[in-house]
Amino acid sequence: MTRIFKLGSGIALLLIILSGGIRVHAQDLQVAQKLTRAERFDDANAAFQTLLKQNPNDGDVYYYYGENYLQEYYSDTTNNSFKELSDLAGNLFVKGTTADPADPLNYVGIGQIALMLRDMTKSQQNFGKALSLLPSKANKGLVMSPEKHATVYIKIANAFIKAGVNDTATVFNFLRTAEKLDPKNYDLYIVKGDAYIFLLNDGSKAIQNYNIAQSLNPKSPFAKLRVGQLWMRARNYKDALIYYQEVVKIDSTFAPAYRELGYLLSRANRNDEAQQNYKKFLRLSGGNTTARIQYVNTLIELKNYNEAIVQLNEILKNDTSNNDLNRALAYSYFETGQYDKGLLYSKKFFRRADLSKVRATDFAYLGRLLAKTKQDSLAHEMLLKAFKMDTSHSELLSEAAMSMIKLKKYDKAIDIYNMKITVKKIVPNDYYNLGKVYYNVKSWGKVDTTLAYYSTLMPDHVQGYLWRARALVNIDTTSKLGLAKPVYEIMIEKARVDSLKNAKELMEAYSYLAYYYLVQFKETKDQQYGLKSIDYCNKVLAIIPPDPGYTDKAKAILKDLEPKIKKQN
Repeated sequence: MTRIFKLGSGIALLLIILSGGIRVHAQDLQVAQKLTRAERFDDANAAFQTLLKQNPNDGDVYYYYGENYLQEYYSDTTNNSFKELSDLAGNLFVKGTTADPADPLNYVGIGQIALMLRDMTKSQQNFGKALSLLPSKANKGLVMSPEKHATVYIKIANAFIKAGVNDTATVFNFLRTAEKLDPKNYDLYIVKGDAYIFLLNDGSKAIQNYNIAQSLNPKSPFAKLRVGQLWMRARNYKDALIYYQEVVKIDSTFAPAYRELGYLLSRANRNDEAQQNYKKFLRLSGGNTTARIQYVNTLIELKNYNEAIVQLNEILKNDTSNNDLNRALAYSYFETGQYDKGLLYSKKFFRRADLSKVRATDFAYLGRLLAKTKQDSLAHEMLLKAFKMDTSHSELLSEAAMSMIKLKKYDKAIDIYNMKITVKKIVPNDYYNLGKVYYNVKSWGKVDTTLAYYSTLMPDHVQGYLWRARALVNIDTTSKLGLAKPVYEIMIEKARVDSLKNAKELMEAYSYLAYYYLVQFKETKDQQYGLKSIDYCNKVLAIIPPDPGYTDKAKAILKDLEPKIKKQN
């Protein structure tokens, strides 16, 4: 989940809603703005719609209504559609310029969206238009309150910050002008704090300005939330927690504080508390789709996939347009072992997805779901495609190789493992699986060298010695050379640590050594070899439960060998 203080992405970038200069029904408009700031976007929409019916020619209502849609986008840029929400906001801004052409704020809104799209010409034209509507030497007859006048400058400065355009000269010039007009403007110091942190990475100056804002409006939770978010950005979780708790004390109904608390607590692995806070965030935010999606993101991050599935299906009851919901369901169903359902939603996601926006993880999950539903040929293709998109996830190559192994396409599996070796992404378990693949294609020498190296990496893994010994048995088919003998002996030493678990492996090793010493006895007539063969046969017979494949051979050796040893004595 992406977080606050990361421009252009993430959850909860609580950008500034500016007040001031409201001409009609000021209290109602402030209430609507407060709903936006509390991320109760659906409730805010309803409030703005009511205000527009009452005041169809009030440009400020159009502006703050449009700002509500932009706020919703910035609250979760990962999952919200910029085009959809900016189009809704832009339409309102345009209508506002028609309904109230003397109001500069809607031109600021149009300029802001243009700036986000990097249409610098259009943004400058509209900012210029907004500025031309302010009191000046050319507009001596224009009457406007200092608060509204300052708000326009603050909003333009804020537009640069929100769009991630690092034009500090322009931003601070507008903020200085606003400060001269209205030095006690709460939002001015919030925006100045944002400018210092986002544009100059100066946390100290940012906190100074947030603290000024707090002193100007002690009952507002927003400035303290900003400081808490700044401490989170600095990974100072202790101080962040203190500030978030203070936010809740100021306003226990301020939804974003509970989201931030939930995120912080999840970082501290206090998952139950994190989820409780996110539930409170969901309730206080009115359960809007954006809030539910943020809650789902957290549930997935906390690996509570079952609850994520419940919430996703609730969202789908009212909104089937968001294809990311299909993506999240595919992931969640995979993680809960519901592979058929996961594959259904993964395919649904891909049918609707813009391929330019498909992530490596989307192909990875599709590949895994295909593998789990025994469609390994397709799984292999998707997993390789995912790796090519993001080569940091080398485990995808291992998964692709395993799909080829299931299909007994050993040559392709070998190619994939060798690719991992070439790019230096191979892990110990890959050498083990590669050794077994070489075994399947009867490349005994490569089994030996591959698993010999594996055992240097994983010296206590019994199976590594077992498969290497088996390959050496196939090289030395008569056992005269005893190539497998030292490997089986090491394996016995490792396997005895848990003789019950490794009973079959021990039986195989004892059986080999019994036969090896029988061969040596027959070659040399040396009684010591015969006695060792008898000893290992008895070890085979002592293992419970017995395995006829080995016990019958042991009994046959004893029947043949014991009379010969007695005869020598």
